Amino acid sequence: MNYEVITLACEQLSYREKLKLAQYLIQTARREEEVEHPVNRLTNVVERKKSVKQPTKVKTKSITVNHYDYAVERILKLKPTKRSSLLNSINAMFQFQGGISEKEVNEIILRLQKNKKLVLNNNKVSYVK
Repeated sequence: MNYEVITLACEQLSYREKLKLAQYLIQTARREEEVEHPVNRLTNVVERKKSVKQPTKVKTKSITVNHYDYAVERILKLKPTKRSSLLNSINAMFQFQGGISEKEVNEIILRLQKNKKLVLNNNKVSYVK
């Protein structure tokens, strides 16, 4: 049996049968590869684990500037009214990029106050127009 015969036979299958067949083909191909090339597969897994880089937290002024620029317009749109909401909003903005430190969050808030974007009074946030 060759590829062309199989593709013609597959055209008559329903979409669910095609998905089952695809899953079966992938599983059998993986099993076959494990049997034929076990060493290559194991070294590839080890190499991938070594090549995965952990996010490094670089604490430089430029990173803080980038964080600030990223956060300003979003904070001004969200306009959280409590300090805790402001902190949560800033942390949420960076959670998919590895997060930022509490120090950097506080620096962003201080710069927002310094640039007169917002005012904090008794854990209440108000925005300057």
